[in-house]
Amino acid sequence: MAAGVKFAFFSCLFVLIFTSSHSLSSHNLYLKRQASILVSVKQTFESYDPSLNSWNMSNYLFLCSWTGIRCDYMNRSVVSLDISNFNIFGTCSPVISNLRSLVNLSLSGNSISGEFPREIHMLPRLQFLNVSDNQFSGKLDWDFSQLKELQVLDVYDNNFNGSLPLGVTQLTKLKHLDFGGNYFTGTIPASYGSMVQLTYLSVKGNDLRGFIPGELSNLTNLERLYLGYFNEFDGGIAPELGKLINLVHLDLANCSLEGPIPPELGNLNKLNTLFLQTNELSGSIPSELGNLSSIKYMDLSNNFLTGDIPPEFSGLQELTLLNLFLNKLHGEIPRFIADRPKLEVLNLWRNNLTGAIPEKLGQNGRLIELDLSSNKLTGLVPRSLCLGRKLQILILRINFLFGPLPDDLGHCDTLARVRLGQNYLTGSIPSGFLYLPELSLMELHNNYLSGRVPEQTSKLSSKLKQLNISDNHLSGPLPASIGKFSSLEILLLNGNQFTGEIPPEIGRLKNILTLDMSRNNFSGNIPPEIGLERYKQTRKVGSSQHSKSWNTDAKTY
Repeated sequence: MAAGVKFAFFSCLFVLIFTSSHSLSSHNLYLKRQASILVSVKQTFESYDPSLNSWNMSNYLFLCSWTGIRCDYMNRSVVSLDISNFNIFGTCSPVISNLRSLVNLSLSGNSISGEFPREIHMLPRLQFLNVSDNQFSGKLDWDFSQLKELQVLDVYDNNFNGSLPLGVTQLTKLKHLDFGGNYFTGTIPASYGSMVQLTYLSVKGNDLRGFIPGELSNLTNLERLYLGYFNEFDGGIAPELGKLINLVHLDLANCSLEGPIPPELGNLNKLNTLFLQTNELSGSIPSELGNLSSIKYMDLSNNFLTGDIPPEFSGLQELTLLNLFLNKLHGEIPRFIADRPKLEVLNLWRNNLTGAIPEKLGQNGRLIELDLSSNKLTGLVPRSLCLGRKLQILILRINFLFGPLPDDLGHCDTLARVRLGQNYLTGSIPSGFLYLPELSLMELHNNYLSGRVPEQTSKLSSKLKQLNISDNHLSGPLPASIGKFSSLEILLLNGNQFTGEIPPEIGRLKNILTLDMSRNNFSGNIPPEIGLERYKQTRKVGSSQHSKSWNTDAKTY
């Protein structure tokens, strides 16, 4: 009896060892086969990131630790191949479709060219396919019907061409579809409106024509829709798009749209971004857009819009960016604009706006960019523009603004671009205003500014490249500190009432391209530091009525 039990025990042990050995051998063989596929794929790459050197048959047993590879929980099958941004040049071998367990395939951010393997349909488990930001070409005439699990298809920024593929409408689980940035032609198929599960759809940046199909209004799960940029659609914005009640981002910029903005867009109460810029839209801004209570970024610029800024915009409490420039809007800038608690960017330039700039503009402490140039604005420059010390761009040129510049601007250390020329500004230049640390451009020309140019004794900005204070009533001697702007390329001081000698420090402006000091009252000699030969093509140095002066209006040094 004991002998029989012992025999049975060793028999079972033998079977267990044999089975385990066979299973291990099968496991290793399966890893080896997949490793061989990946090495074959790598061989079609002309160059790649050195970290892909781990793809080597000598360590195939460690396949699941290779760069960009992820296996299933049994460490047996490759389920994810992600080699995004690995600086890969070359082509993609069709053998990649032999990795039958793949769920995720991402090749984005490389320079892979040629046709993408049509055999992709042989990956029935594939859920995520991202080949964006490459140089793939050809048509997308794949057998989409086999990719029943696909949820994400992203081919953005490649060289694919032909018509938008109809086969994608068979992908019943697809949620994210990006065909943007390619060379697709023809129209947007009306059948795309049947992909009701989509939350993201982009066909921007192609060569599409025809009308925007109203059938897209069936995509009520859609959260982001991008149709613009280089496409040239007929007609206008389909009013049916107002049915996309879950839409968060709508981008129809730069695609030749005509006609009015449909008031139905005011139904999109989840919308935080509305981009309609650079079209041929006309008529007034619908008051219904004031219902977009979640809107943060609204850009209606570069169209033919008329009328006032709707008073209903007073309800847009989340508004962060408002671009209405390059239109034909008139009326005053509503005072409630200054009360938007999150407003950071306001660009209303080149319209026919009148009245004063809202006095409290900037009091929210968040203003970064303000451009109201080329209007018919009057009144004072508000004192609170840089209250939050975040203002970087201040452009108010070509208006009818008057009065002094706020002293606070001289403490706005974040300012990089200032253009206040061609107004009726008076008073002196605020102390420190010309010497702000981030300043690269300063224009105060064609005003009525008076007094002396402030001196600066502390370290100056090395970023200022253009300084134009010409055609004002500035007087007194030039401060030596002007000669310490090491990056200055253009210095225009002409048409003022400067007196005294030219400070020799101006000769330190080694990067200067244009220096104009004409129509002033300088006296004395030209400082030898300026270097007459060096500047003989582009420099004009001013005139004087004093006996020891020189008049060189007609000469260039």
